[in-house]
Amino acid sequence: MSENNNVEMIDFNCTGYLRLLLMLFICFWAFGCPEPTGIVNSLSGFAIPAFFVLSGYYVLDTKREERMAKTLRKIKRTAICFAFVFLFYVALNVPVMLLNHMTLAFSKRMLFEFVVMNLWPLPIGDNIWFIQAMLYAYIVIFILDKLKLMKFYRILLIVLFIFMLITGEFSGVVHFNNPLGYPYIPGNWLTRALPYILLGKLLRDKKKTLMKIKFWKYLIAFVIGGGLVLLELLILVWTRTIRYEGHMIGYAIMAVAVCGLAISIPLGTGNRVIHFDSAISGLIYILMNPIYYAMVIFLGGSHPDFVGMLGGIVAFLASAILAIILCGTLPGRVFFTNWEMRLAGAPTLEEVEITSDTEVFDEPEKPIDRGFIDPEDY
Repeated sequence: MSENNNVEMIDFNCTGYLRLLLMLFICFWAFGCPEPTGIVNSLSGFAIPAFFVLSGYYVLDTKREERMAKTLRKIKRTAICFAFVFLFYVALNVPVMLLNHMTLAFSKRMLFEFVVMNLWPLPIGDNIWFIQAMLYAYIVIFILDKLKLMKFYRILLIVLFIFMLITGEFSGVVHFNNPLGYPYIPGNWLTRALPYILLGKLLRDKKKTLMKIKFWKYLIAFVIGGGLVLLELLILVWTRTIRYEGHMIGYAIMAVAVCGLAISIPLGTGNRVIHFDSAISGLIYILMNPIYYAMVIFLGGSHPDFVGMLGGIVAFLASAILAIILCGTLPGRVFFTNWEMRLAGAPTLEEVEITSDTEVFDEPEKPIDRGFIDPEDY
């Protein structure tokens, strides 16, 4: 690799496209998919863990100094984003609650659920928990790194996943009890963000192994994970002991499979999607929920079937169009940038242009057998 191009081109991968695809699955998971079986809706829950995994992969560098710098910057940006989205959602909820004569009773329990459990108390904007959970998780990771405890992150990862299972889908099996009276602990910073972000670091540490795994093996793992989700749901229906609280073991397998596949597929050059992928997906995530509930409020009474069947798709498409328009503007650059990818080694568009202008060519690397069918093999 030449000196004036100190980036790894292998980090130009398909994760940018994956983030946009995951937003569609989040749409299905939150608002339903217009297909009669409900299978797609049930399987779409893997998208949230996959986002956390990708974040951990790009932010949590193998070198401690660089990792702490990235983590601190991630905390600052996520805090700004959370504050902005919080005010944005509050501003949307105030007129809706006034027009519908809704009231909000403040209590210590409500404050605890919002601050600690990441449960949003207002009718519009419950998806803010994702940003809040990510902020908390990176604060914890920064503290662990400050105390030089991140070297034990694999042990913590195992403990967190066990805790997530026994307080989540298996809480009915183990008869989970707690002083607060919760039958289970919903997805929050401790049971979703932190374990899956650390799982993303594990994938980064095992990057060379990911690059060697063939394409079809990732697909098989993804199918196995989906099958396990359906099996868990069947057991839930038959036994009534497993609880569905937004997470299944199969989601973890599906998330790792799809993230590993996207990470391991190199792209030759960058493009607008790669450069603005986090901005586009982030803006879609923020805008999709308010747009959907606006449709419910204004069209739910007159066109309930349309909103029920296609409301989520329309909200996704509308938010995607707005996100593409806004991704290069101040909101996109301030709250969702691709800095994680730049710091992880992927070049920016400017760096690509500079590299092409210098006409410095590197020696070709030996291609990796990814298991794809080459056109010459037909």
